[in-house]
Amino acid sequence: MFTFGTSAYLKLISLNSKPQRTELRKRLSPSNASYDFHRSLRLHSNRLLAKGESIENVLESVGRIAKLPERTSVQAGLATLLNWRASHPSKLFEVKSHIYASPTDVFKLNFSADFGTVIDGKRCAVHLWNTKKPPLSERLTVGVLSLMKQNYPELDNLVVLSLLDSQLFWSAEDVRYATIGHNLALRIEEVILSVEDELRPPTTGRRTPPVPPHPLT
Repeated sequence: MFTFGTSAYLKLISLNSKPQRTELRKRLSPSNASYDFHRSLRLHSNRLLAKGESIENVLESVGRIAKLPERTSVQAGLATLLNWRASHPSKLFEVKSHIYASPTDVFKLNFSADFGTVIDGKRCAVHLWNTKKPPLSERLTVGVLSLMKQNYPELDNLVVLSLLDSQLFWSAEDVRYATIGHNLALRIEEVILSVEDELRPPTTGRRTPPVPPHPLT
């Protein structure tokens, strides 16, 4: 079963239909060895926030990243994160990851938070976003967060912090947003099955498709 990381899934759902299929073809192609451009940011953020390393040590490590675009992205992301933390100085805590299985077991989502903290008096799990394109779909992002929130009763909210502009995307209590997240997963299942069908040799059969999803109301 195919597994998405959190940022990869948020990127996928924010793409329009054609680039979404292209992205899935890349990920599902047997020869594709995808590179996680933003892994360095998460690792260095973890060292800085969770492990308590000095900013000097972390920035020195960032300076050794070989690829200039990746190095520049991590440096900019960390600068925004430090500025955001300066205005949100609450204590940090760890948040466990959760594996979400899609409605008919076509894919999994490894939902992970980079850190937990208190924002406006609420215990929140924060996932960092540092991807310029596509821009996040606020409605669909809130839908995903609201669906995942059901697995974190000890928290008040799941939050995505965009390091591009310090914007926060919050999970919602309204059950309609969790329904959006569920129906979105059904749609992604159908697209995955369709792309798998294109990639599969003609002699093999297709997996049974899921029930067509309801509209994302």
